[in-house]
Amino acid sequence: MEKTATFEVVVHGTKGGKPLVPADYDIKALRELLEEVEVLLFPNDRRERPVISYEVKEGSVRNLFRTGIQAVAQTGAVIGLVASSGSVDMLEPRTARAIEAMQRWAQESDIAFTLRTSLPDTSELRIDRTTHFVRTEATAVETEVYLYGKVVDAGGKEKPNIHLQVDGQSMYVIDAAEQFLAGLDKNILYHRMGVRAVGRQNLQTGEIEKGSLKLIELIDYDDQYEEAYLKRLQSKASAWLKDIDPDQYLNDVRGEYGA
Repeated sequence: MEKTATFEVVVHGTKGGKPLVPADYDIKALRELLEEVEVLLFPNDRRERPVISYEVKEGSVRNLFRTGIQAVAQTGAVIGLVASSGSVDMLEPRTARAIEAMQRWAQESDIAFTLRTSLPDTSELRIDRTTHFVRTEATAVETEVYLYGKVVDAGGKEKPNIHLQVDGQSMYVIDAAEQFLAGLDKNILYHRMGVRAVGRQNLQTGEIEKGSLKLIELIDYDDQYEEAYLKRLQSKASAWLKDIDPDQYLNDVRGEYGA
């Protein structure tokens, strides 16, 4: 069984001129905090995560979350990076949004947050009205991506989508039109597929904002090398490649570099 550790979020503030205590912390605020803490601890696929136990203690409002030591260590590294850099621009988008949410609450309600772990030699992160943990503008652009993996879920009543498990990565959820899924001539569940989608990509981290993906098309995926398929691609490309001067093309690409 994996060892556990504690991730702690302390909420500082006042109510009626007195320091905030657990009895003053509203259930709505707690529910919102729980959602963002789950993201900080498990930013990717949360369906198979280990248990996160919760405890609240006095000392302002000390929210303690106990779970696997690896998740706590990774979260500790994230808050240490943010504390040292003073920025969330380098974070995966969903993790950055969790910290941005706390920054917004701090500004709206005049409260402060201290994030820390029970592990030794880790940093603390304080978020209050004087901090500015918000991503800079224009850090993401619309882009087209190709993903290959196993379809582990497809459909949905209110928001149809495809869940694609990509080897070595996490789960990608891709929005898909109900009419498209209904019109498929075969069951794609548990099949390996290619997905062409459009979404937003962080310019600084290269990460795809997973909640932004929208399906363009499905691609039959065969991991076996097909010489005939390669020859077909070469045949298609030769029509426009035959009129290209390789030396001139390279000069155009390089521009004045090295001139």
